[in-house]
Amino acid sequence: MTNAGTLLPRLMGTLCLGVFFSAVAFDALESEKTFASDLRQGIWYGFQFGLPLLVGGICLIGKRWSAMVGVLYGTIGLALDIATFVQSMISGTDSLHFVGLILLTALFNFLLIVIGGRQVLSV
Repeated sequence: MTNAGTLLPRLMGTLCLGVFFSAVAFDALESEKTFASDLRQGIWYGFQFGLPLLVGGICLIGKRWSAMVGVLYGTIGLALDIATFVQSMISGTDSLHFVGLILLTALFNFLLIVIGGRQVLSV
């Protein structure tokens, strides 16, 4: 793989790291959550923090299928960000910091889709 061929997987890994740090910031902004059980809490934190790191690691592999994993993750993440943004705008109770983080993660997820798609389609 050439230097140009290693740039896109590194960029996708960096974007996933950005999603991870955004999740950390979201967790710091939100009030304390209550979970029905420790298992549910573990699953939620695994999804919120572990999944972006796992997908970022997979993207760093640099194979064509790993870019598709990033595209799929970005698509689901962007859909959730749009839904959260719409709900936030309708309710009007969220802070500007929260809305800004939603928009930032939406940008990260959009870039994952675009960059991963380019990597998948390039020969």
